[in-house]
Amino acid sequence: MSFLAAYLRDLKRSRFFLPGVGIGALLGFGLSAAWFQTTLPQWRPTGSAAARTAVKLEAAPGDPVRLKRGSVIVCEGDSLTYGFKRWGESIPGINGSPSPRSPTPYPETLRGLLGDQVTVVNHGKPGDQTLDGLTRWARAPTGDLTIIMYGANDAKVRGKPGALDVRVYASLLEALVRRRLDDGGQVIVLLPPPASARDTQPRLDPFREAAAQVAARTGVKAVDAADALAEIGAPLQYDGLHLKDSANLAIARALAAQIRVE
Repeated sequence: MSFLAAYLRDLKRSRFFLPGVGIGALLGFGLSAAWFQTTLPQWRPTGSAAARTAVKLEAAPGDPVRLKRGSVIVCEGDSLTYGFKRWGESIPGINGSPSPRSPTPYPETLRGLLGDQVTVVNHGKPGDQTLDGLTRWARAPTGDLTIIMYGANDAKVRGKPGALDVRVYASLLEALVRRRLDDGGQVIVLLPPPASARDTQPRLDPFREAAAQVAARTGVKAVDAADALAEIGAPLQYDGLHLKDSANLAIARALAAQIRVE
């Protein structure tokens, strides 16, 4: 075969090969863009936006929880209750965790909003799930009011394996609620807020729905952290999961609106 014939043959083949490369590159770019849009946080100049949740509380808030001056409010939960802060000004950890904390986690902020008329105890621990809360605080005294928020770690919102079956989560959360009710305390179930990445919500929403159902089944008040954050454009830190100081304040305000100290 002459050099010219070989050249023409290769050129003819390239007419089919090059479009294939182009289509493959475009397809790969499109898939990568879709992955970035759904799996990474929705970053903004000031933090991360929250993903849209399909779960909304339907029931009216009802009468506020009434407490006497000097009452004790205990907040049980994971790093969102603990007040984990990845960047910026922080304070030392509590509850055996070395992780840095925001100077204004929602439990401590709630105490200030209630005029320091109550004591607020923060029983948050990074990484905790409902089962951890059930065992970790088994011997802790029951407060006059316990605010319980778990779900983000149970659902493995970052997509890691090992998510808890939502029915098991509901059973454990109900056990947490009934433990405090049986000890004579009042309870508020706080639905966990959305994370930032869009693909988190199909994993987290069933747990948010289960938390609302547990509250209804046990006859306690439910407050939705997602509602509290709805007016904040970027309520989450750049990690797309943990609360900014403005979000802690918004959640504390939503809770304070449902509590009366007399």
